[in-house]
Amino acid sequence: MKRVALVVVLALLAGCGNGGGEKESPVKLRIELTQGRVDEVRHTVQISMHNEGPAKVTVERVELQAPSFKGVGPVAVDAPLPVGGLRVDVPVSYGTGICQGDELKPRSAASHVGFAVRTEDGKLHDLRLPLPDPDPMLDKLLAIDCQQAYLDRQVSLTFGPWTHLPSGWLNGTVVLKRTGYTGTVTLQEFVGSILLEVLPLPAREQTPKPYAVLQPGQTEVTVPVVVDGERCTPHALAEIKKPYVFPAWLSLDGGPPLYTELKITDAERDAFKPVIDACAANRTEM
Repeated sequence: MKRVALVVVLALLAGCGNGGGEKESPVKLRIELTQGRVDEVRHTVQISMHNEGPAKVTVERVELQAPSFKGVGPVAVDAPLPVGGLRVDVPVSYGTGICQGDELKPRSAASHVGFAVRTEDGKLHDLRLPLPDPDPMLDKLLAIDCQQAYLDRQVSLTFGPWTHLPSGWLNGTVVLKRTGYTGTVTLQEFVGSILLEVLPLPAREQTPKPYAVLQPGQTEVTVPVVVDGERCTPHALAEIKKPYVFPAWLSLDGGPPLYTELKITDAERDAFKPVIDACAANRTEM
């Protein structure tokens, strides 16, 4: 799986000898904090671990200790790490960013990764490895959550009513509605989920951007869309955990695009399921 370029590397020796004759710790870990595209959808990061010690070890617990995020806790794992630095990845949730006011680019607090590592002699070693401070990946993830929270206070971005088509697809609308912000709101773009395409009508992929502008004094603006299942490949159907995440980008008064997501309800899930089922059964036709 291709990974994005935001990678944080840390090399750390746990319990080194101090030159006074003490035996060197059997645990040497080098870690990377990485995130692939599927992780972005799942709201997870990968703790990528390398064993650079003298013998095989097994990681039994991993915890991302990030004070700027809530809902993070220890994860029980069974991750044998052979000698030689072979990378083993463990996915962990990073929770939800803790945001202060309307700050859109907050700095994350100093963070660590905690481990419980068992060596071949059966002993369990507790390690706590610091991540770089500042940490560019955690800063990015915190900013995404805080931008989302800020936009949620300014506008809503939802789907409108659905019409089922004979092809198995859906016609509907994307609705941008003002809830707090009084200035100009520009819907730069929205895209489909991993399984479903969401395309503006009538030009679909050829639709010029931005897709819509909510002018001062307007309450809402709508964009007609079609939803199809062209993306539901067998691989995607087997791997996807969150099929209904629909990214979008808004800008306020001509500012930079801010990431958000189209909100869905049970009505959307009910409407989308036949599209996915039809695609999976190779019944969807143009």
